[in-house]
Amino acid sequence: MQNKKNAETVSILLWSAAGALTLGMLFARAVYPELTWLSITIAIALVLTLGALIQRNRQAFRTRTAAFGLSSFVTAILVIAIIGVLNFLSYRYPLKKDLTQNQLHTLSDQTVKLVKGLTKPVKATVFVKAPQREQSRELLDNYKALSTQFEVEFVDPDREPTRTRQLGIRKLNTVHLTVGARDTKIEEPTEEKLTNALIKLLKDRSPTLCTVTGHGEKSFGSTEAEGYDAVKKALGQQAYEVKDFSLLQDLKDGKVPESCDALAIVGPTKSFFPAEIKALSEYLAGGGRALIALDVNLKGGDHAPELFPVLEAWQVKPGWAVIVDPYARLSGVDAAVPLVNFSREHAITKDFQVTMPGAFPFARPIDIAPGAPAGLKVEWIGQTSPKSWGVTDAKELASGQVTFRPGRDRQGPLNVAVAIDGKTKDSKAARNTRMVVFGSSFFATNNFSRMGGNLDLFLNAASWLMEDESLISIRAKEEGPGKVELTQKSGAAIFLATVVVIPLLVAVAGIVIWVRRRKL
Repeated sequence: MQNKKNAETVSILLWSAAGALTLGMLFARAVYPELTWLSITIAIALVLTLGALIQRNRQAFRTRTAAFGLSSFVTAILVIAIIGVLNFLSYRYPLKKDLTQNQLHTLSDQTVKLVKGLTKPVKATVFVKAPQREQSRELLDNYKALSTQFEVEFVDPDREPTRTRQLGIRKLNTVHLTVGARDTKIEEPTEEKLTNALIKLLKDRSPTLCTVTGHGEKSFGSTEAEGYDAVKKALGQQAYEVKDFSLLQDLKDGKVPESCDALAIVGPTKSFFPAEIKALSEYLAGGGRALIALDVNLKGGDHAPELFPVLEAWQVKPGWAVIVDPYARLSGVDAAVPLVNFSREHAITKDFQVTMPGAFPFARPIDIAPGAPAGLKVEWIGQTSPKSWGVTDAKELASGQVTFRPGRDRQGPLNVAVAIDGKTKDSKAARNTRMVVFGSSFFATNNFSRMGGNLDLFLNAASWLMEDESLISIRAKEEGPGKVELTQKSGAAIFLATVVVIPLLVAVAGIVIWVRRRKL
């Protein structure tokens, strides 16, 4: 009697161990998928336990009831195996669909291009406790799915304190990003933080945009409404450096230094000296890169007419007119802030969404002169609507009563942004010159940069000038308010279906199956 009782106790312990090991294996695969050895160890222990159970109960397995139970057990094992295979396939080849209104869980085009183009191994080590891993797993899995070069590892700081201290990790949910010998740490990772950090690590040095000063240009350090601080910060997030530059004092041997990857002349209001114009012309003729934004003088004349011959040598001619668009008022802006459509053909704007227009305050037309040489390509990238027109009379503008006058005013569409790529005739430059000319500098000021595609246009233009075209794209989406509005009837129907009907059906099905099995 005592032996039988001991045998039953051993069987209960073995069955309990088998159940515990099964749950342990599922837990290990779900929480510690990177620890393959742990799952294998638990699986071996489970197999040994099941073997011991079969050995101790081999006599009982010879009965009809045991045979039926064994058949059910084998069926259950097969079902679990099928589910396991499907789970493995879904893990290895995930198929995802973002159903959120603003596609919040979809990586931006910029991130997709960057990660898919990786040529160096990148490792993201996430220092986070096991229960909080799911907070950052989804984002990093999206990166990992884009490239085999992107590796993800999760580390529990409590289990590996030495490694955590060596890397200087001070806060949970910190990503240690490594590219070769270079590394950085990102706390509370988001797509914006991860992508910007990755861009910086992948570059051997930070490209520099030299902003020309001394002629009343817009200040990249100003936080005022007409400053460019927002642009400067956005460029910094893309691993670009921005520094002031004087065409008189900062030249080296009379030339723009190689440390300047591109020049930016944004909204000058004063004249240039002949020596500055000479240095700029020689720089462009030798394959230089420049972003130039020229505002129209509302009082008549031009602020910096010395720049016009420089641009005309490249088939670009700024026109004197102030573009107005009465239909812009439908979008909540003034008629003097015409909406701008972007080209679908140029690298700077080809990835822009159709519903993402720009807004160019106090813009002037930028004309493309005919007769460009074969090696020079000049094309518009931003253009106003056909309903817009250019007012050519400064007095009419001052009066506030603006109407279209055929024969004098210029009918739209009018170019407000033009890109130049190539060489002039008989040029001996080693590379193509690249320029982007805007008919307004106000579009990228702190006051207007967030409107439509304005900021993206400036950033993409800078990327194109410095041949960083792999990064040209729309920036990550911003989270907007999302709310599901349900009527009282809809709410009641969902409540009945999920709380009453479905549980009741499951209970009835269970009772029916139990009754039928009792009759066997």
